[in-house]
Amino acid sequence: MERFIPEAAEEFDGADLGDERLNRRLMRDASCVATAPAAGFPRASGSDGELEGIYRFFRNERVTPAKILRPHLDNTIARAKDQLVLVAHDTTELAFGGSSLRAGLGRINVSGQRQGFFAHVALAVAGDGSRRPLGMVGLQTMVRGEKATAHLRHKRRSRVSEMARWPELALRVAESLPSAIHLMDREADSYEVISSLVGANARFVVRVCRDRVLLDGAERNPKLFKTADQGVILARRTVPLSRRRKHHHPRIRRIHPPRDERLANLQIRATSVPIKRPDRLKKWGLLDDQPSLAVNIVTVEEVDAPEGATPVSWRLVTTEPISTPAQVEAVVDHYRARWVIEELFKALKTGCHFEKRQLESFRALVNALAVFLVIAWRLLLLRSTARLEPEAHAEKALSARQVTVLRAIAKMKHPNAPRIDALPEQASARDALLAVAQMGGHLKSNGDPGWQVLGRGYESLLLVELGWIAREQM
Repeated sequence: MERFIPEAAEEFDGADLGDERLNRRLMRDASCVATAPAAGFPRASGSDGELEGIYRFFRNERVTPAKILRPHLDNTIARAKDQLVLVAHDTTELAFGGSSLRAGLGRINVSGQRQGFFAHVALAVAGDGSRRPLGMVGLQTMVRGEKATAHLRHKRRSRVSEMARWPELALRVAESLPSAIHLMDREADSYEVISSLVGANARFVVRVCRDRVLLDGAERNPKLFKTADQGVILARRTVPLSRRRKHHHPRIRRIHPPRDERLANLQIRATSVPIKRPDRLKKWGLLDDQPSLAVNIVTVEEVDAPEGATPVSWRLVTTEPISTPAQVEAVVDHYRARWVIEELFKALKTGCHFEKRQLESFRALVNALAVFLVIAWRLLLLRSTARLEPEAHAEKALSARQVTVLRAIAKMKHPNAPRIDALPEQASARDALLAVAQMGGHLKSNGDPGWQVLGRGYESLLLVELGWIAREQM
């Protein structure tokens, strides 16, 4: 019988790991993971032999994340062809519990009590307003040592080294997607990062959080924030803000305070400024040839915010034009697409339970990460299509066979059959999403499904689809 390969696993077809046996093993392991993304390896594998094969594959020294991801990256570039592409960059920490130390992992917080590593990811997103996730276009991983040095010079050089991941990955992506617009949050707010992007003629939108001195020839140079806040108001708009829960971590709570759902009235300013080169660059031996950096600044501020609420306030540095209202609104909309990568990380951690994987070394974990990122992307694509294009045909979110399987399940009268609503004749992407979520136990009265229930439902659908194929081939 021909082996069932889920759509997500097909993204690895064509990988060259230097050994045909490893290539076949990658497809087997990816199929296991894609069929049961939230399950542990013992249950997903189905047998002790397959389980041992999975463990051996991920710790194999000839296997690397770059080799695993190569076919998916090529597919993503193909999907991105002939359209405006946004590339969202972000870093997430991946923490692993247990009393025993895992080889190659390091500290991921100040106390050093948790072990793990950091994944820096670049995700391609359609720039046509749909924010459709096209796939991964880059991955870097980083491990911190057990202790941070107290010496100021070493701290500074360590920070510069970590900050280098932002332009390094962006410029690597630019080799394949030279016209892409790179989106980065406030963590990338560094003169060195912005200068590297400008020097490479890369397009970008980066949120800034640090005030800076401008260079205008005056005796007392003005500051960035004051100048940006006095820019010309080019646009106004009202946007819905979703509810944000109170985060348990104080630092995250300070950056992203909790809020209620509301409509926010925004005004958008824009101006061009020359940012003065920091004196510290000379001190640390990082001096460049330019005394300043010419960039555009777009400021988004909420007016008449409710009492007690934290007003929306963004300052975005960009290379995009800002002469017209349409141009500055495009800059804001581009940056708003950066949130898609936050959803990718939720799909990875909650939908795929990546941090619960019982792999005992950094090598095995980063190889597994390359596989699970693609599975998480597929889950994200399903939910994003249903949310952003709810009226799109169901087959834009699922395969034709999967839609057929869902229709058949809805008609079943067996007491053990999942209870899902019948799909309309012209089923939409949202109809498909809710049906998959119902397979995982979601109740429509609970609102939009979360990643955990969606992961369970997708797993159930794939298992039933496997049985469907087996029946067809009998």
